[in-house]
Amino acid sequence: MSEVFVKTRELAEALMRSEEYLTMKAAEDIAIKNEEAAAIMAQYMERQQELEAIMMKGEPDVEGMNRLSGEMERLQKQLQETPDIANLTKARNNFSNLINQVNQVLRFTITGEMGDEAEDCSDAGTAGCTGSCATCRGCH
Repeated sequence: MSEVFVKTRELAEALMRSEEYLTMKAAEDIAIKNEEAAAIMAQYMERQQELEAIMMKGEPDVEGMNRLSGEMERLQKQLQETPDIANLTKARNNFSNLINQVNQVLRFTITGEMGDEAEDCSDAGTAGCTGSCATCRGCH
């Protein structure tokens, strides 16, 4: 069993050396230092706490809930439009895709099956579909 854990550690180290991981870590470092994003996030969390407080009341203020929900949506959109946050989101998605591809390889090697991801591919079942969204022309 120890060989499995040794190889798992080697895989983790290889993932941490990948371009996707390094890009994600760099994007995280930049996003953490972004004061504008921090201020927007603080406002978002304040609205969230206000909304939770309203919802805890016996008779919640529906108008207040709607107003706070709208503000939260606006702040979330504003946060996602912040370039550093948008870059971080993209980098996290790219790293997540890499992890998904690794899982697909493991699943295929062990079971011979591509897994659920192939069902999500718009070309699944057609000639040329590998089941991997990374190689699927229809998903991107």
